[in-house]
Amino acid sequence: MAPQDCDDIPLVSKEDAIAEVRRWLDVEKVDPERVFAQTGDQVIRYKDLVACLAQDTPDGKLLRFAISRGRVMKLERSRALRRFLATTPSPPAADGPPANPGSSDGTTSSV
Repeated sequence: MAPQDCDDIPLVSKEDAIAEVRRWLDVEKVDPERVFAQTGDQVIRYKDLVACLAQDTPDGKLLRFAISRGRVMKLERSRALRRFLATTPSPPAADGPPANPGSSDGTTSSV
């Protein structure tokens, strides 16, 4: 994604961002003590994210942008994968029973 595209990203609402963080903690079982981001002496843990979002702090606004950008990137990857799979030929279907594989010593079994 090019830097000029950043202005085109629709920002998720505060409520959607809080719901996303809660999903990370409750459904995906991310450790609340895990460090989400660190700059110098400032450490933001997953357990701090809901408060950052609820108080509409600068960190919360940045987090909303990151969640929004992540959703757009996930959608773009999904579309690209679908396009790729649509252009990739499927393997041919096997006709008949599978071949009798040889034994590990190179001989075939006599069944």
